[in-house]
Amino acid sequence: MKDFLLNLKQEGILIEGKKNGKEYLHLTTPCKIHITDTVTNQLRESYESKKEKGGILVSAPTRVGNETHLTIDKVIFLTNKSETPEDSYLPDSKELQEALNETLANQTEKTLPLRFHTHPTHSDNPINEVFNYVYQSNTSAQDQMVSDNPITIGDIKIIMPRSIVLCNSNMADRMFIGFYNGLIAPLEFDTHKKEQIKESMDSIMNGVSEWAKEGNNKWWLAGGGLMLAILIIRYNKLAIPLVLLLVAMIPMFVNDQHGNPKYFAQIRTGKVTIDIP
Repeated sequence: MKDFLLNLKQEGILIEGKKNGKEYLHLTTPCKIHITDTVTNQLRESYESKKEKGGILVSAPTRVGNETHLTIDKVIFLTNKSETPEDSYLPDSKELQEALNETLANQTEKTLPLRFHTHPTHSDNPINEVFNYVYQSNTSAQDQMVSDNPITIGDIKIIMPRSIVLCNSNMADRMFIGFYNGLIAPLEFDTHKKEQIKESMDSIMNGVSEWAKEGNNKWWLAGGGLMLAILIIRYNKLAIPLVLLLVAMIPMFVNDQHGNPKYFAQIRTGKVTIDIP
């Protein structure tokens, strides 16, 4: 296993880095993580909305040009030993070590392990489940802290990105999957979501502005804005909560698998590639 990691370093897939004065191996960026439809289907089908689950995403590394590529085509699920699985994940230590050994010692296809866990979203109220999906699609303080724990092989310590997964069956079976830390990705997703929302809103506003410049479109735009204002004023008790709900749901539609997902993706079906720049 140690020779395998040293070979990956020689190939440029792994590189040395430091954090808090300690040296680690980590992936070289830019990095593309390819998740096959087999794995996305397995993650969706095994997801339990009332408790946390987790395991290992088995990834095959390659170097193409100046990019690192990880292809994930296998999942190893581990038993959650937490006494409160509805809000925490603690993998069985024996199963975890066996999975790490199996992944790193694979003789037919050399692979690297990426640990993942799920966040629950269950609610008897569909609206609350939507909010749970938005709120839970980020790392907790505990997630961030333990993500610095390295895999130790002899005198080599390697830190790989970790992943969180969650679903929302009330919104077209959307599944969120994101990668954090590994010394190459953010510890949390909210900052990037806000940036993506701003970019999306700027794009929409620019499109509306250009459209308004054509012919009499500006009068249609003004009329539509006036009608909306009247409706909100007249029916504010109903309209304002609806507007607030729509604003709160914006993160659900940011960074789908269509386009160039960065750090995380929200997918319905099929494979996806996530960039870590």
